[in-house]
Amino acid sequence: MVKRETIFVGLVATFIVLPAALSLSAYFITKNPNFRPLGITLDSLTEAGLIESSGEIIAVVSIGDRAPKHSPKSEYIKALKSTFEILGSDVDVKFRSAPNTSDITVTYLVGLSRIGPYPITQAASGVKAAIHAERMVKEHQRTLIQKQDALDETNTSTSWFRFFDD
Repeated sequence: MVKRETIFVGLVATFIVLPAALSLSAYFITKNPNFRPLGITLDSLTEAGLIESSGEIIAVVSIGDRAPKHSPKSEYIKALKSTFEILGSDVDVKFRSAPNTSDITVTYLVGLSRIGPYPITQAASGVKAAIHAERMVKEHQRTLIQKQDALDETNTSTSWFRFFDD
């Protein structure tokens, strides 16, 4: 006779392993990274075409709470977007308020890089640096994808992978 603990452990193992196994099977059949258990990354979703990788430059405009209100936020957005468009890039503009200051500054965030802060009157000084940083990030991503593709090609030599690649 089977002990109650054995049945309980078997049921728990089934409910933990079965969803992961089904999800992994669905991933190998469809190649959709959404089905890959514990493996959904931005890179895999971008590579599969499920999300866009644009807007890698973020311009954070910090407006001090004591700063004079000369221009509305839409003017800052228009000026920054048009500057980046001229140089063939895109920018996402975010705003934050800075307490106890009258400064208006712009900081460009590209990947893990932080360029600035620049006073709003000199915001154009950091544009070229931000675009160069964006190009370096994109080149790095392209290199990683190429390395992963080369690794995938070398790992498909076993019969296990040939079964799912059909």
